[in-house]
Amino acid sequence: RLDAEDLPQLHGVPEGLRSWWARTDPSKLDKETVRSGRCDVLAKVARMLRRAENVLDLGCGPGLLAREARRRDICGVDMSPGMVEAARSWMDVVIPENILEHHPLDPVDVAVFCNVLEPYPSEVRRLVFRHCCDFLRVGGKVIIVIAVGGGLCTASECGLDLVFPSAASGGAGLSPDEIEDDLVLAGFDIDSTELLETKTTDLSAAMPGEAPKEERRSYAVVAARRPD
Repeated sequence: RLDAEDLPQLHGVPEGLRSWWARTDPSKLDKETVRSGRCDVLAKVARMLRRAENVLDLGCGPGLLAREARRRDICGVDMSPGMVEAARSWMDVVIPENILEHHPLDPVDVAVFCNVLEPYPSEVRRLVFRHCCDFLRVGGKVIIVIAVGGGLCTASECGLDLVFPSAASGGAGLSPDEIEDDLVLAGFDIDSTELLETKTTDLSAAMPGEAPKEERRSYAVVAARRPD
């Protein structure tokens, strides 16, 4: 396993996030995605993608969106070598690079961020969105998924620090309004914002004779378009 010191120092990347990259096992992230109901959110994003669109999954992790969409042609970008290796089981092209620096050779129709931006401050998010404007086609879109803090249990209760690195801080998290504001300031037009609630049952946490614990979590899916 990598140590955080093995990953490059990157402007705008919090130290805690570099540590998360180093310690998180792709298989555990996969299991926690199922447990958290995040698969339902990935399925929603997959339905938003047209088959003919050139899609870039920034911070792709172990390739869960491509797996859910059954599309090996989605291109992934991730800084974690372990995630890159796992993602190549589901994607033909996975690039080991920082999302703040990656620039595709060809214009992209859709850029996707699935629970990637939670740990970053607003100025970094806006930088990322302006960067997307540079490589998206005119009329191309960006899709952002965030965890909405009011619907999450604590990281210690459900292990969500595997999925959302900022969850362990106990903060309120991002709001859809903040993402919309960042997108508008970066030059995008907002297409839609949808709130989703997932409900899962954690059978492993139930003691003999006890009813399984029900867990509810909330997410927002924000879609925006590069104007003509």
